[in-house]
Amino acid sequence: MGLLLKIILFGVAVYAVWKTFSRWKGLFDRFVGKPDEPARPAPPAPPPPPSEPLSARKMAIQDTIQCAGCGAYIPANVEKCGQCGLPQPRSQS
Repeated sequence: MGLLLKIILFGVAVYAVWKTFSRWKGLFDRFVGKPDEPARPAPPAPPPPPSEPLSARKMAIQDTIQCAGCGAYIPANVEKCGQCGLPQPRSQS
């Protein structure tokens, strides 16, 4: 037998097996039913919005002045510098 004839016969055999398998599978699905698709889990819920713990952000910005002794910026309402200890001069308003 020639090689081409063997290749053709092999192809016919593979085709026959495929068609037989698909027919039996079709009959099985018709009588038993197709398997159910697995249920997808629900997507996670979005995180809740933050509930007003932002009190530090709502605080007003303090006025600062520069210390004459060390050059550090300190709040304007303090009596003396926290770093060098010099008293702050009061402005003439």
